[in-house]
Amino acid sequence: MQKKINKNPMIILCGGKGKRMGEITKKIPKPLLKVGKKTIIEHKIKYYQSKGVSKFIFCLGYKSLLLKNFLSKKIKNAIFDDAGISAGILKRIFFVRRYIKVDTFVSYGDTLAKIDFKDLLREHRKSKCALTIVVAPIQSPFGIVDWDSKHRAKTFEEKPTFNHFVGYSVISPNFFKKISNKIINLNDGKGVVEAIKHLIKKKQVNVYKFNDLQITINSKTELYNAKLEYNKYFTLNE
Repeated sequence: MQKKINKNPMIILCGGKGKRMGEITKKIPKPLLKVGKKTIIEHKIKYYQSKGVSKFIFCLGYKSLLLKNFLSKKIKNAIFDDAGISAGILKRIFFVRRYIKVDTFVSYGDTLAKIDFKDLLREHRKSKCALTIVVAPIQSPFGIVDWDSKHRAKTFEEKPTFNHFVGYSVISPNFFKKISNKIINLNDGKGVVEAIKHLIKKKQVNVYKFNDLQITINSKTELYNAKLEYNKYFTLNE
């Protein structure tokens, strides 16, 4: 019998400054930007709830009061925690470790993805790893070349397909025991990168393959494209 996920929290990382949005995020944090009639964060929460997630932990930072005031009216019994505006992504996750007693989902605040969270959780548990990362295929539009120290070409691959991390993961409580303070305190997203590399060496990173709707909103162009793409999968005119 498949276990329910209503006891497994969702950490949503929404403390970044969103600098690549330019003037747009000087007054409003990126998760509160609208796609259709709803904000990015509302779309995310609605989808998560439809998949059985009912507990939310919001890692705040930039314009935290705006986000907290908005979200506290939209969702009951949520946890809001602020590690400070200068904290890196990994430090924000570690800042809420006291709430993590079971396997917990982690989501970037600017990524929309149609993930089956019950299946993701099941695969994570089967792996017995400290971390499961969600990856999706992405095809390069270019021919990729590699060469040696003498500038002699070694390989040429036309439009290869790679696998990239989509900003979703599952962490087990023992995740926090495996990462050093040196890694935790790295700036921006460097801590996450080094933590994943560290756990890979220890064979503690499981990969969950995903190939459905996945939109990341980092720039004005991506915000515009998200409004077009998101409408293909979700009803926005509610």
